[in-house]
Amino acid sequence: MDETLKALADLLLEAVPTIAFFVFLTLYLKYVFFRPMARIQEERRRQTEGVRELARRAFEEADKKTAEFERALQIARGQIHAEHEALRRQWSQEQAAAVARARAEADQQIQQARLQIAEEVERAQGELDANVSKLSDRIVDSLLARRAA
Repeated sequence: MDETLKALADLLLEAVPTIAFFVFLTLYLKYVFFRPMARIQEERRRQTEGVRELARRAFEEADKKTAEFERALQIARGQIHAEHEALRRQWSQEQAAAVARARAEADQQIQQARLQIAEEVERAQGELDANVSKLSDRIVDSLLARRAA
């Protein structure tokens, strides 16, 4: 067993330089590689967060502009609708005025036609009255001539 302990002690003595080299390598890599790498990663993270923040602000600004644009569109639609409604009312009023003028003209023409018809009736009545007396005289003369014959 002594031999095993002596072999183990020799093995430990031979391992001391390896352990020292491992500790040295760990410290060296920590200061030369891992710390600068951590700083690079931290800087990259900060830059990424900065870009993300800029992107978020840009999206918020775009949303604001979109909302403003939609509001402007709604206002423009309302104005166009109001203009169309005003034009429709104006057109409707013009149509109503045109219909009223047409009715007035038609009523006037009807009145004139009635007056002409009334004049023609009076003229015809006068002619009939004149013809009635002539015809009645002829009928009477004809009847008298038949009785006398």
